[in-house]
Amino acid sequence: MKKTLIKILIACLIVGGVGAGGYYGYTKYKASKATVATVQYITATARKMNLQVTIQGTGSVYAANQKDIVANNNGDIKGLSLNVGDTVKKGAKICTVYSDQVQQNVTKASNNLQKQNLQLANAKTDDAVTLQNLAISDAQNDLNSAIAQRDKMTITSPIDGIVIAKNNDNGDSIQANKAILTVVDPTSYKIKVAVDELDIAKVKQGQKTEIKFGAIKDKTYEGTVDTIAETGTTSNNVTTYDVVVSIKDPSGIKLGMNANVSIQVENKENALVIPTEALVERNGNKFVLIENSDGTNTSSNGNSQKNAEASTPSNGQNTGTNQGGNGQNSGWNQGGSGQSSQGRSNNGQRNQNGQSSRNASGYAGAAYSGKGKLVPIKTGTENENYIEVTEGLTEGEKVLIALPQVSTTNNNNNLRNSFGGSMGGFGGGMGGNFGGQGGTRNNGGNSSTKKN
Repeated sequence: MKKTLIKILIACLIVGGVGAGGYYGYTKYKASKATVATVQYITATARKMNLQVTIQGTGSVYAANQKDIVANNNGDIKGLSLNVGDTVKKGAKICTVYSDQVQQNVTKASNNLQKQNLQLANAKTDDAVTLQNLAISDAQNDLNSAIAQRDKMTITSPIDGIVIAKNNDNGDSIQANKAILTVVDPTSYKIKVAVDELDIAKVKQGQKTEIKFGAIKDKTYEGTVDTIAETGTTSNNVTTYDVVVSIKDPSGIKLGMNANVSIQVENKENALVIPTEALVERNGNKFVLIENSDGTNTSSNGNSQKNAEASTPSNGQNTGTNQGGNGQNSGWNQGGSGQSSQGRSNNGQRNQNGQSSRNASGYAGAAYSGKGKLVPIKTGTENENYIEVTEGLTEGEKVLIALPQVSTTNNNNNLRNSFGGSMGGFGGGMGGNFGGQGGTRNNGGNSSTKKN
């Protein structure tokens, strides 16, 4: 009785595994066929245009010409009327740093010069006149120095610019060499852009740039490459080089603003181009899919490719399912068959995963089915959106672009596949494991027969 119950239990488990595996294989096969059949295309026309190649980078605005306005002596600030944001001209008066000591030095030097002149008038001998002339010269030098120091109390701007910082107000006491204001020349605004080492060889001095700011909407600024660093900076095994870009008209731009910079490293006029998505690469060769003029399915190469690719998922699915069944059958006859069945099921799973990956990349074999024919081409200049075609196409020809097959169906297929491959193996393993409990058991080549 006990043995009979065990047999019934084993039979139920095996039948359940076979049914689940078969159902999975059928639904998977149907899903893959549906996916292949729903490939969609768009057409694009080969046309001529000016093809620009750009290198993208980001950076922030800084001023190449920035000056701190400092005091030349200790004193009190007088006559300061400028504020942050005000403009100032080169040589314009900013304020006075008044010092009683400086003014007293001028007065003292002036009095000494007058005294020496009086003594010269009273000199009686030639020798007295000669010592006295020397004294007058020294007094004059002292006066000139004192006057020069007094003149320095008046502070003027060394450049045309805008006040971006103000550190003091009228009446404040300040020490020599301390900054009162900071002025920048807005025409000297520049952007420092980090360019990857793979692109730096393309960048040349004088190349034009387009500059956009997130803080300034709907406006594009023009610029020029000024300097290119000879030494790079390495971080996380990536080396970049600083490229300084000047701004043609920086009106409205503020220091520190973040900018997106496009450096125009190449410009090909009147180039025959296609969208980058239209290019098909196989084994180092380049192709495009040309639309059939009559709409018929004449591409034998495409059909062959389609058949080769489309058969992959169903083979993988059937393998997983059938091997599960084989494992169960062999379980009654020969123990251990389930192990090899599991391995074959894994192969089926890998095949299906590979097919899903190709579909996601947009290069499924079904993309080359009877819609058109593959034509070899040669390419030249390219950017993010377009590729120049130098041979193989003429202006006005239409090329097909297969839309990437990333969909819920594919995601579900992948999910079912992850479980399906192991499902077949599970069935085989089940059969193999239970094979030793009933029927004929083979262990290491030795067989024995057990009766109920």
